[in-house]
Amino acid sequence: MTSPADELETIVQRGLAAYRAGLFYEAHELWEVGWRAEPHPARRAFLQGLILVAAAMHKLTRMRSPSGAVRLLRKAHARLAGVPDGMGGVAVGLLRDDLDRAARAIERRAREGRAELDASVLPRMEAAGERASAPGDECPTA
Repeated sequence: MTSPADELETIVQRGLAAYRAGLFYEAHELWEVGWRAEPHPARRAFLQGLILVAAAMHKLTRMRSPSGAVRLLRKAHARLAGVPDGMGGVAVGLLRDDLDRAARAIERRAREGRAELDASVLPRMEAAGERASAPGDECPTA
C-alpha cells in the first residue's frame, strides 16, 4: 500500500515533468486531479499553489497576459505561505522566493513594453535538497 506522502509525490512529479517541458496547462490539469482527491488541508494548499503557478505561466505564455500572470503568482505565494518545505519533494521555500522574483521580472518587462518571453521569468520548481539552478535552466517558454 502506498502512503499519502508517496501518492502526493507521484502526482507532483507528473505535473513537474509537464511544467518543466513548458506544458503549463497540462501540469495544471495533472495537479488538479490530485487536489480534487486530497483530503489533507496542507497538501490541498500545496497542490493549489502549484496549480496557480502553472495557470500563471499558461496565462503569460499562451494568453500573453502579464497582469493576469502576476495576479496568479501572488495568489500562489499566499497559498504556499504555510506549506512546509519539502512537501511533495519540492523546495517550497525556494519556490515561494522565486514566485516573488518572477512576478517582479514580469512586471518590469511589462512596464518596459517588452513583449518577448524567455525562461528567465519562469518560477523554478526544484526538488527539496537540490542545488537551485539559474532561472530558466529547466523551463522552456511555450
